[in-house]
Amino acid sequence: MPKPTFLNLPPDKRRRFVDAALNEFALHDYRAASVGRIVDAVGIAKGSVYQYFDGKLDLYRYLVDLAAETKFRHIDAARAGDAPDFFSQVRQAAFHGARFDFGEPRHASLLYHATYEPSTPETLEVSSRLRAASHAYLRGLVDAGIARGDLRPDLDRDMTVYVIYQQIVALRDFLTDRFGFSFQDAVHAGAGLPIREEELGAVLDELIAVLRHGLAPG
Repeated sequence: MPKPTFLNLPPDKRRRFVDAALNEFALHDYRAASVGRIVDAVGIAKGSVYQYFDGKLDLYRYLVDLAAETKFRHIDAARAGDAPDFFSQVRQAAFHGARFDFGEPRHASLLYHATYEPSTPETLEVSSRLRAASHAYLRGLVDAGIARGDLRPDLDRDMTVYVIYQQIVALRDFLTDRFGFSFQDAVHAGAGLPIREEELGAVLDELIAVLRHGLAPG
């Protein structure tokens, strides 16, 4: 976690450091990310980072938590109260999650790297904690859906959460292909992609149709 030295920085200086660190970890996974490039971008001594955080891994944890909290806040704030059943709730969460990703490519790329980070002793705890938070969020929707009768009561809840989580995570790859979007280019450009709600909604409708009706005919 950040040290008091970092928290006591003037807001503008703290923001410039976080921006540079987000850029670096958005463009590179943990192993390839460079503290040296971060300090060069900000114009500070490399030793300053170790006055702010215990090291590279500590900084990485902070950024992943920051990105995840920002995304969950966005989804919760954007969700309407008129989603009466499980499937409409999942659609809302996926819809607003996708809009966040394409509007905030640095946060999205960092979370993507953290999700698919090669499992090393340093990063395993970070990626596992990130997945656990997403699973817990979806588990709440699944449990409520079963209680309301939206879902079969005999479902394996762990498997159901896993399948839905994998579909939502993979949705990013499908959407980047569908809309011809590069997160790497967006991070370099410092701008996301405004997606038309109708186009995004059509994709989500297809995903929900698969979840609701399955793959077998009739």
